[in-house]
Amino acid sequence: MAQFLFISPTEIKQSTVVGGNVDDDKFVFVISDVQNTTILPLLGQELYDVILAGADAGNLTGLYLELYTKYVQPITKYQTVANFVLISNYMVANGGSVSHTSDNAQLMSAEELTRLSNTYAGMADTFIDRFEDWIILNHLDEYKTTQDGVDASKHVSNRSGWFFGNPSNRIQNPYPQSPDDIISY
Repeated sequence: MAQFLFISPTEIKQSTVVGGNVDDDKFVFVISDVQNTTILPLLGQELYDVILAGADAGNLTGLYLELYTKYVQPITKYQTVANFVLISNYMVANGGSVSHTSDNAQLMSAEELTRLSNTYAGMADTFIDRFEDWIILNHLDEYKTTQDGVDASKHVSNRSGWFFGNPSNRIQNPYPQSPDDIISY
């Protein structure tokens, strides 16, 4: 049985720069990789399992459905594209590793590919930041900051290149008990 994907190849092709003529098997593995390397560490194993089972069964409701549609799907989509554009020209086959070329188009330079990848990684980062704000305000029993080797309290890092740290007006502890609980700069 194939692994359930949080976003379909068709949805990615319809809403990103990935062309409609790209074969699904050329990037479906990237979706799976993103689920395991970005979404799992972000949610932690328990919440990830709840979201995966509910999405697969089509029975997510309430906060779980909101989490899935507003954060999990967009992060998966944008991080998949960020990862895929860097490897899309390459294929490993029985005859060896090859780089595809087109008869009627010019291949993008490594710098252009990196810029495009960083654009989509930045979009994923935006939704990750929004998720981190959302999860503070919306309690889900399955969300734990540390479990089974997954530390959801650490920011999942992407390659977008921009990080400004915590703003001076952000409360570090969502339920401050003393002035020490507030970040001061």
